[in-house]
Formats: sequence, structure tokens, C-alpha cells
Amino acid sequence: MTNRVIRQPQLFLEGTLSCKLHFETLGLLYEPYRRFQMRKIVGVLALVALSSVSVVFAEGGEGGVEAALMIYRDVKAGIAIGYPATWSRDPSFTKGIRFVGGDDTLEVQVLSESNGMDIKTFAQNNEAVLSREFSAFKKIALRASPEIRGAWIVGFEAADKSQITGKPFTAHNERYYIPLKGQRIGLVTVTGPANHYDREGIRDIALTLLVQ
Repeated sequence: MTNRVIRQPQLFLEGTLSCKLHFETLGLLYEPYRRFQMRKIVGVLALVALSSVSVVFAEGGEGGVEAALMIYRDVKAGIAIGYPATWSRDPSFTKGIRFVGGDDTLEVQVLSESNGMDIKTFAQNNEAVLSREFSAFKKIALRASPEIRGAWIVGFEAADKSQITGKPFTAHNERYYIPLKGQRIGLVTVTGPANHYDREGIRDIALTLLVQ
């Protein structure tokens, strides 16, 4: 494991309607304890986001999943998710919530039934669905998430075409399967060109998911 620069959260309230999560840069190992602490902080902020408060994550740079994360909340559906601030929501997507940033996408879906299967088995069975949704689907790995309890991640490649240049490219995508209350499952799928792939950036998005 190599040293990774992480950012220590400090919360500053600004009035009554908004707050920002500011960070102090620290050169530390990204240890499981810190992952757990960040998960708790993000969970609290996402809960706030479902109310009347707007939350901004002041992290990251321009473009891709490295862009600053904004919290989107769908009060009617009871869903909050962080998305790169430079991306825009796709209202034509009716199966859940979808954001697009160039050739990168983020999709969030909540499945009401897991049919009694554990998350790992559900993820394995769902590979057939992925193979239909994505051209030239090729699984890279199925692994348990070390940061989200009970969640599993499928990493996979697929053939895609740029919406900007029209040229084909190989995508390196990930789908998180996150257990929710009431035997529901949250799906967080991030897709994009292989040269945009950022495991930590995708993880940070998945960590923000909150479903009531």
C-alpha cells in the first residue's frame, strides 16, 4: 500500500441554509478507521441534504469523477447522492437518477426486492443484466467493498462510443451493490473511458448514497 493524501473534514456552517465541508490536507495512510469515520460524516451530511439544507463538498478538481461533489436530493424518492459538480442530470432516465459529464455517467437505482438473495449472490446473478446493458461486457472482478458494510462491487469493461467525438473507446466501469433497509438494494453505477477510471473517486461517490 502506498501513502495517499487524504483530507481531514472540518465542518463550517454558513447561515442556516447551506454548509460546506472543508478539508485540511494530511499525508496519511487511508486506514479503515478513517474510512469508517468519513462514512459516518458523509452519512450525516447526506441526511441533512434530504432536508432543506444544501450541502457542498469542496474537494477535487475539474472534470471526471475528480470534480467537486455536490449532493443531489430527490425528496419524493428519499434518495441523496453525491455527483461531480461539472456533470448535469439526465431527465430522460426514468429508472432512477442519472448524471452525465462528457463520456462519463453516474446512475443510481433502488431495487425494491432482493428476492431473499445475499448481496454477493445478487451481484453475481446481475452480471447477465450487465451483459445485456453493455456492449462487449467483460467482468474484471467481483469484490467486497472495504468501506461500505455488506456492499459488493463489480468492475467491468465494455465497448462504448464518445458522445463528443463519435469515436469508439473501451470503458472501465463499476457497479456498487449496496444493501438497504427492507431487503432493498442500491445500485450505483459509474461508467466512462478507461483512461478516466478512478477507483477512489467512484468509491467517494458511492459513500454518499443515502436512501430513506
